[in-house]
Amino acid sequence: MLNRMLNKFAPFLLILLTACVSQTTPPVTVYTITPQWEDNTKSNQEASNYNMSVLKILPIRSIDAFTSRNIIYTDKQYSQNPYIYSRWSDAPVKMLQTMFQVQLEKSGQFKAVLASTSSARASLNLECTLYDFSHHLNPDNTSNGVVRVGCYLINNKNRSVLAHQELLAFIASPTENAQGAAMALNKAVNEVSVQLLNWLSSIN
Repeated sequence: MLNRMLNKFAPFLLILLTACVSQTTPPVTVYTITPQWEDNTKSNQEASNYNMSVLKILPIRSIDAFTSRNIIYTDKQYSQNPYIYSRWSDAPVKMLQTMFQVQLEKSGQFKAVLASTSSARASLNLECTLYDFSHHLNPDNTSNGVVRVGCYLINNKNRSVLAHQELLAFIASPTENAQGAAMALNKAVNEVSVQLLNWLSSIN
């Protein structure tokens, strides 16, 4: 008898439970990285030694935390945690690679800037490792968006390292939440992109 009653009312119970879950679980907010292009084209073209070179940007390497869409925060030493109801529109390694490619193409420092999937030959490779792309929450109730990238410029002809540089941006966040993280990390990405341009234009 009890089983029959449960079977009879099971659909109604399922609808009720679904409604309760939908009312208590907030929607996921999606953030992205929006470029703020600076007009560096003329100065970088004049300073660059690679105007006739083709550059290929290889896939950016990183730990698993930055290859997912999670927005990562750290509130104490050695900790890395995701904001629960917030996500990036794409993984940080992919967004950063796109930013670098478009910024370098726009700068005019190279004859062409290729994606890693291109079948065309390149005279130079840019190899990068993403070490940090997270929201640092400090004990004094301040916070920072931090982007740290290690870059190598490789000569494809002899596979030698022409230069190495670490790019680092440490930007104050207006709030200690995912929205504040997205705002600070947007500015940090734009800053390291400019650092990348300046570094490449300075290499002999």
